[in-house]
Amino acid sequence: MIHLIMSSPFLTQDLEQALQYRNQGDALVLMQDAVVAAVSPLWQAKLADERLYVMNEDLLARGLGEGSGLSLTMTGLVALIEAEGSPHSWSC
Repeated sequence: MIHLIMSSPFLTQDLEQALQYRNQGDALVLMQDAVVAAVSPLWQAKLADERLYVMNEDLLARGLGEGSGLSLTMTGLVALIEAEGSPHSWSC
């Protein structure tokens, strides 16, 4: 399963909840404000062993550099969803 996390982990519990409910091998995709987790040392440590993707466009839009996870474009996200099926969205 793919978990799409959209909210900052500093404002909501969405990322924490996704981590609690995921199964081994599930993919986490950080997008929109959730991309801040990819550059936060606290969250980088928590996500170190996860199958993590980060939307590149959202990092750039927020002026953030690359952090943890594999960089993903919208085309890459579509391909990931095609390969693994419908995602679960976590948002407020």
